[in-house]
Parts: sequence; structure tokens; C-alpha cells
Amino acid sequence: MKTGSGANPIVVINGGQAFVRRPTMARAHRDAKRIARLVPRDRAVYILGYEPSPPPGYSIAGIVEDISRILRDEIGPATVMGISFGGFVAARLAAEHPETVKTLILLVSAHRFSPEGRRRIDRQIEYAWQGDFERFLNEFGLVFRRPWLNWLLRLRFRKERHRLHETMNDPATIIRGLNAVAGENFGSDPSWLARILAPTLIVGGTRDPFFDIDAMQETARAIPSAQLKLFENETHMLPVERSGSVARTIRSFLDARSPELNGGLPQAAAPP
Repeated sequence: MKTGSGANPIVVINGGQAFVRRPTMARAHRDAKRIARLVPRDRAVYILGYEPSPPPGYSIAGIVEDISRILRDEIGPATVMGISFGGFVAARLAAEHPETVKTLILLVSAHRFSPEGRRRIDRQIEYAWQGDFERFLNEFGLVFRRPWLNWLLRLRFRKERHRLHETMNDPATIIRGLNAVAGENFGSDPSWLARILAPTLIVGGTRDPFFDIDAMQETARAIPSAQLKLFENETHMLPVERSGSVARTIRSFLDARSPELNGGLPQAAAPP
């Protein structure tokens, strides 16, 4: 999906929940509106999701190759923003295909999960195997900073519990998607992050259960040209609860790099 217009496009790679629910136009438009609040309005924004029916063997490597092909053939080099699980894909894209990524933004993401985040994803995979969508969704409980939003989220899940099999993707699709973006242990060897040439912004909250401070700091240290912006006491829903502040952080980062964006891709240093 594309929104806005202008030079220096932004490609947004959505979070893993894009393959949890059955795709609908209404949901796609809601996602587009939410993302539009985070990025400059004078830029064309392309929102990319995932394969709606992932085949066996679906992997992050395959997702990265598909997106690199779209960038080369249809969009051109761009600012790439990965949200949550989408950050895994965005970071791998910047490392494997640096010619396609001018600047990189990892929003509520890192190169690996926190220990708690890993446990939650493993439980989600287990519940998806069982077809227990109510417990699957409960793993997203208490993701907001504000208690009343957590209450509303749980109320919504409770109201939907009798029709979850109508709105959720089939278990095989969910499991293949989760395994694609979360099946690898990226934290075991983060040396690949050093291949990211693009100036990088990492934005997260200090109370994010999926990507903790340690994970985000490790990512920032390993990428040669990265800066980290942490919002105190914010959670994984930082882009929703503090959309204005996040948008200003992203705008400031991109404005500071306007000459680089207009002049082309970052270049590797010449050997001595």
C-alpha cells in the first residue's frame, strides 16, 4: 500500500501481527493511518506486509530477497523503517542489500528479542499449534503503558473470543510467519550488524517486554552509524501512545540527513 507523495520514499515493513489476522482492506487502511502519523507527510510511504499464505520453509531470508527485489525494480533506494518484528527484516535487508537502504529506522525493535520477548513468542507458537487463539492474544496483554488502554484491549479480546476463528489466520499460517521472523536466534552472533552502512535510528521504550534496553543498546553498538532514542517508561505500544513524540524524533533524524538522502547511498570507507 502507498500513501503520500514526494521524493526520498519511505518503505515501512510492518510487524509480525500482519500475518496473525486475516487481511482485510479495513485493517490495511487502519494500519496506513497509524503509520502515516509517524512519518513526514512530504514523503511517499510504501507499507509492505508479508506473504498472506506463507509456504513451508518460509524464512526471513526469503522475505528479505522479496523486499530487495521490490526496492530494486519498483521503488528504488529508500529510507526503510521496520516496526517490531519488521525490524528483523529491515536490519537484514540493510546488511545484505546496502544499495537499497539509504537510512534505516528500527522502531520498537532490535536485532534480537529480550528473554521475556522470546518466551512470549514461544508461547504464542505453542498456543497457535493448539488453535487456542484466546490464550495466543493474551500474550499481548498489558502491552500499553496506560492501564485503561490495557483494559480496553482485554475487553476487545473478550468480546471477540467467540468469533476468533473467523478473524484470525489459520494456525499453520501464523506459525510459519512467526517462525520466519522469530525462528532464528539472531542474538547468538550479531556480527552481521557491522555490515549495515546506512545511518540508523533505533527508537524504543524502556519497558518494552519484547525488546528490552539491553537488546536495543547491543544493536546500536554493533551498527557503525547508529543512534538510540529511548522513551522512559514506555512499552511496545510506544508508536501508538506517543505517536507525536515518535514522529518528531523520526523527522529530526531524517532532516539531519537530508544531504545524504539527496546525494545517494552511504559509501563504504575506502581501504587505506
